[in-house]
Amino acid sequence: MTDSFSASEHAERGIDVVLRVHDPRRLLELDRAMFSLVGQQYRPLRILMVCQRFSEAALAELEQYFAPMLTGAQGISLQLLNFTRDDPKDARSELINLGFAAATGRYAALLDYDDVLYPEAYRLLIGQLVAGGGAIAFGRVKVATADMHLHFVHAVGQSSPFTGDSLADLFVGNFAPIHSFVVDRTRVPREELRFEPRLTLEEDYDFLLRACAVAQADFTLLHTEIGLYFFKTDESNTVIRTGSTLSADTLARLEVARQFVEIRRRMTPIAPAIQETLGISPPEPGLTIRDFLTRRSGAAAGQPA
Repeated sequence: MTDSFSASEHAERGIDVVLRVHDPRRLLELDRAMFSLVGQQYRPLRILMVCQRFSEAALAELEQYFAPMLTGAQGISLQLLNFTRDDPKDARSELINLGFAAATGRYAALLDYDDVLYPEAYRLLIGQLVAGGGAIAFGRVKVATADMHLHFVHAVGQSSPFTGDSLADLFVGNFAPIHSFVVDRTRVPREELRFEPRLTLEEDYDFLLRACAVAQADFTLLHTEIGLYFFKTDESNTVIRTGSTLSADTLARLEVARQFVEIRRRMTPIAPAIQETLGISPPEPGLTIRDFLTRRSGAAAGQPA
């Protein structure tokens, strides 16, 4: 792809992990996420810790705090980045964009401060990208339900609520948490390596819809567990389930995000090579994600194509 990242521009074949954090008081959880990255078996690994409007003092404290953890960690580096603009107020998508802009390795991955990866995660996913030639490789992330306390997090159980195992299923609904995949930047168009700045929910799903419509997704390792997503019972991190306990503001943002995602489906054409993997041959010019899903739904109902 002529518009994609060129690995020949860089000396390292390694992975850049964009680790986003919005609150310096979340050090306990951030420490856990960092430990899971330092323990990764894949090298070289560059941690791009992207912060949301941290003070210079807070940044200096973070650097000092994690220095001992990085001492002796061969092939791992840490760079602190800080989003300082006033707008947007919720800059979660812009944090990813800031990290993407600073990435230099061939591979890229994402992690939030309150989630973790198992040591073999990147070794397995990058190995699959190399072996299979795909652009985005997915693994399985389980959900750990966690009660939040002042000085500790109490995990009270694990589950696998995400359903789906194919690209067609992904187009229907997201089953891939933000840290469940690795991207080969040589195989994804450069313009797709971005998040929608104003989207504050479903922002990672919007990215996956765009990227997987033009670049080959690999689900070979989808049933191989590579990490944990922590669902906090105080609902302070995200929305897995909906209900009356969610605030009016959260429900409104969720509805806006869902409408935006549907517009994305209707506007995003599926590349010819990706259409073929979905069983559409010969490929049809201009076929959108929504076109494909409508046809799939009709076929499942026994309607003529």
